[in-house]
Amino acid sequence: MNQNSIFRSILRLAVIWIMVPCGCFAQQILNKPVDISVKGQPVSAVLRSMSEQGKFYFSYNSNLISGDSLVTLNASRQPVKQVLEILFHNRFQYKEKGDYLIILPAAKEKPFHVNGRILDFETGQPVDYASVYSRQLLVSTLSEDDGGFRLRIKDRAFPVYLTISKVGYGDTTMVITQADETERTLRIQQKAVDLDPLIVRYAEGESTWLGRLFLSARLRAQSRNIGRFFVALPYQASLTPGLGTHGRMSGQVVNKFSLNLAGGYTAGVNGVEIAGGFNISKENVRYVQLAGAFNVVSGHVNGVQIAGFSNNVLDSLHGVQVSGFSGMVRKRVDGVQVSGFLSRTGGGIDGAQISGAISLIRNGGSGAQISGGYNQVRGVFQGVQIAGAANNARDSIRATQIAGGINIARNIKGVQLAPFNYARRMRGVQVGIVNIADSSSGASIGLFNIVRKSTSNISVYATDVAPLNVAWKMGTHKFYSLLMAGTGFNADKKVQTFGAGIGREFYPFRKTGFFVEVVSQNIYQGDWEKMPSVYRLQIAATYKPGKHFLLFAGPSYTIYDGDGAEVKKGYKSFPPSGYPNIRLGSSNVTSWIGWQAGISWRYGKL
Repeated sequence: MNQNSIFRSILRLAVIWIMVPCGCFAQQILNKPVDISVKGQPVSAVLRSMSEQGKFYFSYNSNLISGDSLVTLNASRQPVKQVLEILFHNRFQYKEKGDYLIILPAAKEKPFHVNGRILDFETGQPVDYASVYSRQLLVSTLSEDDGGFRLRIKDRAFPVYLTISKVGYGDTTMVITQADETERTLRIQQKAVDLDPLIVRYAEGESTWLGRLFLSARLRAQSRNIGRFFVALPYQASLTPGLGTHGRMSGQVVNKFSLNLAGGYTAGVNGVEIAGGFNISKENVRYVQLAGAFNVVSGHVNGVQIAGFSNNVLDSLHGVQVSGFSGMVRKRVDGVQVSGFLSRTGGGIDGAQISGAISLIRNGGSGAQISGGYNQVRGVFQGVQIAGAANNARDSIRATQIAGGINIARNIKGVQLAPFNYARRMRGVQVGIVNIADSSSGASIGLFNIVRKSTSNISVYATDVAPLNVAWKMGTHKFYSLLMAGTGFNADKKVQTFGAGIGREFYPFRKTGFFVEVVSQNIYQGDWEKMPSVYRLQIAATYKPGKHFLLFAGPSYTIYDGDGAEVKKGYKSFPPSGYPNIRLGSSNVTSWIGWQAGISWRYGKL
């Protein structure tokens, strides 16, 4: 052995002798035991205590660890490494260098891909549009036309369980134990299954025209394949359906908070969901859902739903729905439904439905239905209908109908107020210009009141005011209105009169009875601008010789208000001569007791 060899051997031994203690010290830092018992103390204080006990130093980036965060920790004679893992929840890695312990970000593992082909067990043919997904990692993909698939796996926490699902096939599970990217062949077996009604319902939102427009065929196919799997997570953020924190599995996740820039697709919401464009939910929505354009929910909504254009709930609503254009609820509404144009509920309402143009209720309920144009309700409804143009109650209604044009009701117990009112069966009050009813046990107040099944009649009679009068009495015997006109035959005492009034008939006996009428008349005496007014209380006994004819006669009390009118030559003056009259304060107002007698023809169907 030469001198150079001897020198190199001595140098190597010296280096080893020097490094071994250092290495022993370095390996001892993470294994040194420490005692930590703190409550609500800063992280920096905990690290300082550990370094003082272990006689070493920490080195870390202040942006990586927030030193002023408060923690509570109890560890008795535990290694430094174990205490750090508890303190930071395995979020970092640690490197020892001399008497320093360096805290570094955890190493990022490279993702790998699972490749394979899915074949039919019996035929061996490729199965396309089959879902391959992980319930734990929430990643998924669909098989292509040749049955092939490629699924990216980020987390290498083996084993990884993958499920293959497709409508009409039984679910199959495979286990991945290592990062092996060789292609796997899986055979799935056909299975006759009855679709769960809930799964069918959840797919309905995707089948709407908005769902078909904004959800890809692959997302809709996956939703049908794995319709029984749902999971709840704290939040979601997405740009468009399928492009977000949950990827293509977003339709299987119920979120507490969901933020969607253009649009989002979720299993449901149990908190708040906000979208710049749209939200589509397969299950239920609770609390708040906001969208700039539209919301589609396959389940029910319990809370507040607001959209700039349209809301569509395929189940029920319990809360408030506000839509810029249209709001649709397939089943019941318990709350308030407001839209700029159209509001529609298919299962009844208990609350208020308000729209700018059209409001539709399919299965009755109670509350208020208000629209700027047209209201329609089917089923038994109790409350109020108010429309700018028309109200239509297709079945029974216990309500008040108010419209600027027409009210229509099949069976109403309440009030109709409009220029034109129609009721098949009226049990209340109609107030309008034209009131029509097939049958009525109430009152129709208007210029023309037509009741098909009634005691309406046309009367021809004489009075002390005019010898010939014709009156059209419209309504029922309990209440009717009348329009009348009268004239005379004497050329020296001409008289023309017209007016309107109300009356009621009483029939204590089968063929005999009496009626009471109050009539307001105007009398033309040669000047249309100044016409005296006559107010008459008419009472007459009646006798029915036949089904359609009625004879009547009786006294009247007349109040005449001349109002300064001058009687032109050739016209009859009042009070008529031969009748005792009573002055009522003013010289222009007088009264007298007169008479009436005539015959009526009943044209109404009794």
